[in-house]
Amino acid sequence: MSKDTILKSNVTEWREFSSKVDNILQDMVTIDAHGNPVEKGTMYFDDAVKRITACCLDILGSPTYPINEFVATELVRIEVERRNLEFMRDA
Repeated sequence: MSKDTILKSNVTEWREFSSKVDNILQDMVTIDAHGNPVEKGTMYFDDAVKRITACCLDILGSPTYPINEFVATELVRIEVERRNLEFMRDA
């Protein structure tokens, strides 16, 4: 999937939700101040997981939290892994 993928649906609630999650992943730190990849248990990793699980999908005034800790952890892990692979490939 392209990094420039544009959501095609007209469901504003979904677009807002997915945008929140995407922004958290996009803005997170993946390499710490010592040059090491961010890992589970570190402040940056755990903060991103917490922020993603706190994202609500509000349908008709009924907020739900569709991303649990396991899924958020995997999303963050994959983001760190792929971004660091991309960095190493471009170095």
